[in-house]
Amino acid sequence: MKLETFEPRNQVALSRIDRLTGRVFTVGTVLTGTESVFHAANQSEALSPLWFWLASGVLIAAQLFNLINFWFLRAQRWGYLLHGAAYFFAAATWFLQVGGGSQPDATSRPWLWWSAGPAAIAIGMYLPKFWAIGFMAFVPISWLLINLAEVEVDGGVSNLISDFLYVTLFPGTLAVLVWMLRRAAIRADHSADSALDLQLGEVTKETQLREQVRIDSILYTSVFDALKAAAKAKNSVDYARVVEVSKESLARIAAAQTPDLEELSTMALFETLERLVAKIDPTCSLSIKGSTLTFIPKDVATALSDAAVQALNNSIQHAGAKALRSIHLKSAKRGVKLVISDDGAGFRPSRVPDQSLGFRFVIIKRVESVGGKVKIDSSPANGTKIVLEWESVE
Repeated sequence: MKLETFEPRNQVALSRIDRLTGRVFTVGTVLTGTESVFHAANQSEALSPLWFWLASGVLIAAQLFNLINFWFLRAQRWGYLLHGAAYFFAAATWFLQVGGGSQPDATSRPWLWWSAGPAAIAIGMYLPKFWAIGFMAFVPISWLLINLAEVEVDGGVSNLISDFLYVTLFPGTLAVLVWMLRRAAIRADHSADSALDLQLGEVTKETQLREQVRIDSILYTSVFDALKAAAKAKNSVDYARVVEVSKESLARIAAAQTPDLEELSTMALFETLERLVAKIDPTCSLSIKGSTLTFIPKDVATALSDAAVQALNNSIQHAGAKALRSIHLKSAKRGVKLVISDDGAGFRPSRVPDQSLGFRFVIIKRVESVGGKVKIDSSPANGTKIVLEWESVE
């Protein structure tokens, strides 16, 4: 059943649950599909060749697609809908299948029986609740109609009732379990989002605080130098020197003060990241090179720090328990560069799911929105290196 709730932007747990349940589903459909093919082969001579092969081919194609989808591609959940639609087509054409020839063996179930349960499970795990209930009701009803109209299964009504319950209760139970797992995964992702928001907020707050302390320090030093020079003045030469010191102090104050902290120094950014990294991953090594007096816009500093924190958290979640991480920070006269790297599992950037908003939006889109560049160097078993760069165009 598809959740009608707001989904978190960083869907790590949800993506894992969806891929895991999808793989379990495909294993089940391979087993039931094999049995369906076996019985279909036995019944094929009694069915219309055109409609039989068309119906069975659609079902087999849907199963093969989901096998590739959930094991080797992005685990798109609409594969469930495709599987359910394939069964719907096969069931809807059943009377066309039996209409072109003699009836199947009256003691056997139609080959569609072994595909009914997986189809109900698939739709139950994808569609919103009321649509899912509707389709899951269609599956057993279609089975009853097929049996009552075409086949007299041994055991009569009691077998039909047990079959009805099997294709109703079992898929419904599994669908509810998957729904509960997805709800728990969404809650876990929401918690991860909240923790990340707190970390990002701490970066911004500490950066601004440190920048304000830096400005206050410059103000204090400048005023103190001017007052000290004035106190020592004894003649016109000394007074001229006081004027020069005062002008220099005013220039330093004017250069340091930026309205509403619209610019931040890389020193403040680096020191804040250093303290935050120590809290997130104490084993992460941090190195700093270059000038600490470079000024960058506040929105750039925030975007870079947010992206660096997101990259570090991604590494902690995906690189592996034994992975070692490092952050290299370098400031130049006109820009800044951050390199976040690890020696962990690595990944293929092209295969990152679209719903991984932390990777695509917090890291890539966020940095690019302030004029920065993001370079990602990673492959399976070769670690990951994420380079964040920003350079002033002036």
